[in-house]
Amino acid sequence: MRRLSFAPQPGVLRQLRADVRQLAVGLGADAKVGDQLALVVDELVNNAIEHGSDYRHRGLDLAVQIEPAGDLLRVEFFDQEMPTDAVDELAQALAAATNGMPSLESERGRGLFLLSVYLQDVRAATAPAGGLRLSGHIARQ
Repeated sequence: MRRLSFAPQPGVLRQLRADVRQLAVGLGADAKVGDQLALVVDELVNNAIEHGSDYRHRGLDLAVQIEPAGDLLRVEFFDQEMPTDAVDELAQALAAATNGMPSLESERGRGLFLLSVYLQDVRAATAPAGGLRLSGHIARQ
């Protein structure tokens, strides 16, 4: 298991994408899968930064955890400051996103749809210590 913790600031994204790629490949994923996982993590972090500005007051780090799970990699994203009602709203939006591409006129939903394209079994729930725990799997090959 590998865990990457980082400040919720846009300036971390370039290095984080590179770290995620390297970590995925180091865990046996194809380079293409590393790129896909980096795209997923980029989307998660961008959303956490953009939508978290309303509730982020303690300055706690975000985190991504990646671990092997058979032929898959399990990825988990943590936002410790996300309120429970926002976690519940995200879980409902994820369920709706798996029903197909959102309208191009809609201001929301395209990022969640992207997650559902690349990740299997995407779930959002309250983490044991509070905040968001979003998880999913991606095939290594």
